[in-house]
Amino acid sequence: MRLAVLGFGLIGGSIARALAARGRGAWQVTAWSRDPTAPREALSRGVVAAVAPDPATAVRDVELVVLAAPPLANLRLLDEVAPLLTERDVTLSDVSSSQGAIAAAASRHAGLRFVGGHPMSGRERRGFGASSADLFEGRPWVVLPGSGARPEDTARVDRLARACGAEPLLLDPASHDEAVASVSHLPLLASVALLEALAAAPDPALARRLAAQGWRDMTRLAHGDPALGAGILTTNAAALAGALRRYRAALEGWQATLDALATAADAVEDGERSAVALERQLAALAEERPA
Repeated sequence: MRLAVLGFGLIGGSIARALAARGRGAWQVTAWSRDPTAPREALSRGVVAAVAPDPATAVRDVELVVLAAPPLANLRLLDEVAPLLTERDVTLSDVSSSQGAIAAAASRHAGLRFVGGHPMSGRERRGFGASSADLFEGRPWVVLPGSGARPEDTARVDRLARACGAEPLLLDPASHDEAVASVSHLPLLASVALLEALAAAPDPALARRLAAQGWRDMTRLAHGDPALGAGILTTNAAALAGALRRYRAALEGWQATLDALATAADAVEDGERSAVALERQLAALAEERPA
């Protein structure tokens, strides 16, 4: 399979590494990035077969194209390369964190054989240097056939996902965006909000000195790629706003509980009674295991 990867950071680089490590020579990867440094490094390491000087050259003789830039950049790339693909036996896919916007953009190009894709894996570090061959191992890779896709197009993206060690999952864009708003995009926003809340604390400098692993875990996502974060917030705003409203409702419930405890007439007796109820609530929530 001849594959072009446009955008060569964490995800694009990890795709190339996974195919080089697991593909047994079945994949020929051409890489392009606005900054050619990472593709050239990958070429020198034998991770890719070629480096293209521009997107048009990258997609010239391939069967599958993957847009692996941040969401807004992927939208621009789609409009740039779509006219080059519509009359050929080429499948266009992507790795965007939200899929509604790019599916709509693809539908405006008649004859474009677009199959959206979103590997559900990543880390806060960015760039080719953070990529790894096992990033997608055992993780879902959402496959979203567009209106112009043929069965062979879906099969190509399915094959890519499996070749990277992922497990393909067929979805539509609306269902995908609603689900990831709660489990991927809302955690990013919560992580950012924690940093903002710390800045407004009575003594943020002291709090930072005392911060331990729990704080680092909870704020890790806020230190990721700003372009990726901005693209997520922009392209999945409606679903994320709904998830945020549900999160705020949950926080307001906890606010009411803590306010009641703080103003209890008998702090000891009321606190002990509330602690029993809180322990039951926390124990029930602890049963909700992460994926």
